[in-house]
Amino acid sequence: MTYTLGLDYGSLSCRGILADIRDGHIIAEEEFSYPHGILTDVLPDGTPLSGSWCLQHPSDYLTVLDHIIPQLLKKSGIVPAQIIGIGIDFTASTVIPLDSNFRPLCESYPDRPHAWPKLWKHHGATEQAEKLTVLCRKKYPVYLDRYGGKISPECLIAKVLQVFEEDREVFDATHSFVEAMDYVTSLLCGEPVFSASAAMAKAFYDPVSGYPDSAFFKSIHPDLADLPRKKLINRYETGKIAYPGEKAGSLCSELADRFGLRSGIAITVPQMDAYAAMPGIGIARPGVMMMIVGTSTGIMLLNNAHRPVEGVTACLKDTYYPGLWGYGSGQASVGDIFGWFTENGVPEHYAQKAREKDLSIHQYLTELASALTPGESGLLALDWLGGNRSCLGNMNLSGTILGLTLQTKPEHIYRALLEATAFGARTILEAYRNAGVPVHEIRICGGIPNKNPLLMQIYADVLGLPLYVSRCTQAPALGSAIYAAAAAGIGDIFRMVETMGDDNCRIYEPNPRHREVYEALYREYRTLHDYFGRGENAVMERLRKISATSGNMP
Repeated sequence: MTYTLGLDYGSLSCRGILADIRDGHIIAEEEFSYPHGILTDVLPDGTPLSGSWCLQHPSDYLTVLDHIIPQLLKKSGIVPAQIIGIGIDFTASTVIPLDSNFRPLCESYPDRPHAWPKLWKHHGATEQAEKLTVLCRKKYPVYLDRYGGKISPECLIAKVLQVFEEDREVFDATHSFVEAMDYVTSLLCGEPVFSASAAMAKAFYDPVSGYPDSAFFKSIHPDLADLPRKKLINRYETGKIAYPGEKAGSLCSELADRFGLRSGIAITVPQMDAYAAMPGIGIARPGVMMMIVGTSTGIMLLNNAHRPVEGVTACLKDTYYPGLWGYGSGQASVGDIFGWFTENGVPEHYAQKAREKDLSIHQYLTELASALTPGESGLLALDWLGGNRSCLGNMNLSGTILGLTLQTKPEHIYRALLEATAFGARTILEAYRNAGVPVHEIRICGGIPNKNPLLMQIYADVLGLPLYVSRCTQAPALGSAIYAAAAAGIGDIFRMVETMGDDNCRIYEPNPRHREVYEALYREYRTLHDYFGRGENAVMERLRKISATSGNMP
């Protein structure tokens, strides 16, 4: 028997699985948190971080494997010779400045924030993203068609521009700005390799014409005219750009010895984490919307043709599978919102009651919120506590709760926040449908869907479609293992999805009695959405400016 290893690099931890290539059965799984977590307040050398930062320590990317891989071997009882391929997926765009020796620049500049890897949810490049949007709107509309009408501060190019404008010394010292997924894969292979999927989705790369021409970058600043040649992946001339499912290279002997594996194992081209979940839950055809509900929500869809859709983060061909157009969109905060409320908005006597019932505070609030009928709380919330990714693409927007009274209880607010995330998802669903992109089915995966049936029922009621909730708890890691099987030559990616993809689902049907109430609430949600999000009242952005001026920027 043979197996592939899938490694899913998330925001806070890495998850690894071993999958049987015959049927995709996960025989072992392991998770390990990054030792340094997310750097938001201080750098490892003690340098304080002022403002809004989400950084990582690059050493963590291999350190987690020192734990995960030996544990997978121990738990499974298999021998290294039985592993034929390794695939990784990663949050994106997570960008690492590297020197000419492919070493993280933070090793030479430990006290400079811009020398450290910027996590996907580092939104400090909002101003730079807005500049890119204006430029594209005036001269390069093709990029707006690809990226939903607005450039995201989460993309690689925006993050690179932030370094250029805020720390020129670090920018000049950087040999190349590289996606973390490419960095890790290159280390595994012992030679540079880069994901076309990530470059297309996050760095304006086109497989035919390459990066935007010098005139594009010169329009931003004269010193940026040669940015692609000087600072992007072309600098590593031995590197190649390839697609997930293709073979990136073979596991080098140094890391094979370090992790207790066999050298020469096939390494597949890396994939973005949300994209990797699609093969993991068995989706390889148009019309099936995938939602990955976790800290944030990624919403993905396949189509046979390109159609511009408002607010998508990417609409690109061959990013998921050869020959198909892949759409990416999502919500900046979902699980983050629920976590924020349970940590900051629940009185101690609720926490005490949860402990008495041997429940987490999430479980206790869900129990109470389940007893409420739709609309009973009288509350309506906007799900923008982490900004809006789709369809507005504005990270300066913030959340709100409308309808609070002296009778409002925590469970009322909790349910309103659950409903708000469902309304946000429906806004994205309608954007696809309005653009003529068909959606016939919705499959959901992630940790939260299997833990919170109330949330899933609300989603079914609000979206108006049956929800197929995957029972697979490691969809991105399984997807990476599937890409690895294709890279190892077992079969093409479509065959491997059919063979290994997990389509075991729990189904939630919409409740007709709830639909009418949620239709009314959704109309009110859209009124607030457009009022605060489309320029009629920019009070949220004004409040952010006041807060920043006061030195209290969240």
